[in-house]
Amino acid sequence: MFINNSLQILLRLVKIFFLALLTLFVLQTSLIANSTLDPLVPPDTSSPQGTMKSFVENVNRSYQTLMPAYRQYQKEPGLFPSASVREGVREAKILLERAEGCLNLSEIPSRLKQDKALESTLMLKAIFDRVEIPTYDRIPDLKVVTTDKKFSKWTVPNTEINIIKIEKGDNAGEFLFSPETVARLPEFYEKVKDLPYKSGVNGGFYKFYLATPGILFPSKWMQIFPGWLKVIYFDHTLWQWIGLLISVSIGFWVSYKMLQLSLQRMSTLAARRQIWKLMVPPLIAIGTFEALNYFLNHVIYISGELLVVALTILDVIFWMMVALAIFVFGNGIAETIIFSAQIDSKSLNARVIRAICRLLSLTTATTIFIVGIKSVGIYLAPILAGLGIGGMAIALGAQSTLENLIAGLILAIDKPVQVGDLCSFADGEGFVMSIGWRSTQIRSLEGDTILIPNSQFSKLALTNETRRNSFRLNQTIRLSYDTTPEQMNLVLKNLREMILTYPKVVKDKVAVRFVKYGDRSLDVQILTYIHTTQKDEFQQIQEDVLLQAKTIVHAAGVSFAIGYVMLEE
Repeated sequence: MFINNSLQILLRLVKIFFLALLTLFVLQTSLIANSTLDPLVPPDTSSPQGTMKSFVENVNRSYQTLMPAYRQYQKEPGLFPSASVREGVREAKILLERAEGCLNLSEIPSRLKQDKALESTLMLKAIFDRVEIPTYDRIPDLKVVTTDKKFSKWTVPNTEINIIKIEKGDNAGEFLFSPETVARLPEFYEKVKDLPYKSGVNGGFYKFYLATPGILFPSKWMQIFPGWLKVIYFDHTLWQWIGLLISVSIGFWVSYKMLQLSLQRMSTLAARRQIWKLMVPPLIAIGTFEALNYFLNHVIYISGELLVVALTILDVIFWMMVALAIFVFGNGIAETIIFSAQIDSKSLNARVIRAICRLLSLTTATTIFIVGIKSVGIYLAPILAGLGIGGMAIALGAQSTLENLIAGLILAIDKPVQVGDLCSFADGEGFVMSIGWRSTQIRSLEGDTILIPNSQFSKLALTNETRRNSFRLNQTIRLSYDTTPEQMNLVLKNLREMILTYPKVVKDKVAVRFVKYGDRSLDVQILTYIHTTQKDEFQQIQEDVLLQAKTIVHAAGVSFAIGYVMLEE
C-alpha cells in the first residue's frame, strides 16, 4: 500500500514537472514575438545622472508593463498567454535588461551572472522605492563629467551606493553602479525592507519576483497549489522549499541507484567491459544534475543566496562527474588498446599504456574541472600554487622513489629485458620475474629472489641470454709434452671433422688450433659458435663435444698433461 501511494505521488510530481517544463518552453519561445521596443538600444550610462535615470525609469516601465500583462493572463482561459500578453512580457524584459545594464557585474561568476543581474536589479529598485534619492537635476550630468576630467564617482546621498566610472575595458568611460555596491545590495535591502514604500512609487516588484516562479512571468500551473503552500518563508514560498527538497532527493537517489545497479552487473563482465560500465553512473549523474539545475532555476525558480548555494553545489558535483567520466574514459581506452593488441595485461607494456592514458585523462579531467567550477566563482589557482610548493618539498624528499620511477619508464621504453628473460650481470645470473615501477625482481639460478631498484638495474652491464642467437664454444685441451707432431696433426684433424658434424655449429667460424706451449702442456684451442637461443641446448652440445674430444685424444695415443685436463677460458 505504501509503495503504491508513493508511486502515485511520484507520478503526480512527474506530471507537474513536465507540465511546468512544457508551459515554460512555450512561454519563453513565444516571447520572441514582435515588439515596438528596440532591444539593441543601450541605457544611457554617460554620467551618474544618465545611469540613475536609465535605471529607475527602465525598471519602473518594466514593472508597469509587466503587471497589466500578468493580470490579463490570469483572466484569460488556458495555460498559454495570448499574443498581447506575450508582447507585454517581451517589452518588460527588454526594459529590465536595460536597467541591468546600469550595474557593473564584472565580479560575478559567469554561471550566476544572469540570475544575479535580475535579482540585483529588482533588489536595488526595492531599496530606491523606500529611500529618498535626489531629483535628476541634482545628480552630476554629462556636462559635469565632460568639464571635470577627474570626476569618477558619485554616491547616492545618505547611502553607500556608488556609481563609479569604468576606466578600462569594454565599458570604459561608462558610469555604473560599482561591483562593491552590487555585492552589498542584500545587506542594504535587509536594512530598509521593513520601511514603507515612498508615496507614488510602484513597489512590490522584488516581492513579486520572490513569490512567483519563472523568469519575470509566472505560469498558471502554480495555481493548482493551495494558499498555504504559497506562504513565504525566508524569501521563498513553501512549495518552492518542498520542490527543492524533493527534486534534490530524486536527483541524488537516481545517481545512487544507477551506481548500485552498475556495480552489481560489473561482476559478470570481463575486466575490459567493467571499465566501460563504470562510465554509466557519472554520465547518468551528469544528465540528472543538469536537469536538476534547470528545474531549480527555471521551474520552481529559487533565487537569492539559496540559488547561489544550490547552483554552486550542483555545478561542483556536475563538473566532478564530468572529470570522473573523462578519467574513466581514459582507463577504458587503455584497456581497449591492451585487449586489441593482445598485450599481456600484467606486462610492463600494459602498465606503460595504462600510465600514459591515465596521465592524459587525469590532466584533461583536472583542467576541465578547474575551468568548470570557475564559472561559479571557485578559483583553485591559490590552492594549486600551495600544492605546487608542497609538491616540490615532497619531490625532494622522495628523490630516490622518483629516480626508480623514471628508471622504470626507461626500462619500459628501451626494453633491455622482459619478463621471463635469462640475463647475467655483475652480481649474478637469473630469470626476470617482474619489472615494476620501483624495482625489478630476478629469480637466480639457485632459486633465490633478488630485488634490484630500477635506478640501479638500469645502470648494470646486462647480458640478455635469451635474446642471443648463438653461444660461443671456447675450450682449451692441454696435451702432454711427449705428444709427437704427427699425433698433434691427427688430433687437430679429427677434432675439426668432429666439430663440423654438428648441424647447429656455425661452419665458417670453426677454429681448432695448436695455440701455445704452456708451462706443462701443449695447448689446443677449440673455438666455434653454436647457433641456438637455448642455453640448455648449447650446454648439451658442448658436453658432447668435450666427450668426443677425449675419445679422439685417446684414440691418437696421446695423454692429457698431468694436473690439466680441459679448461674453459
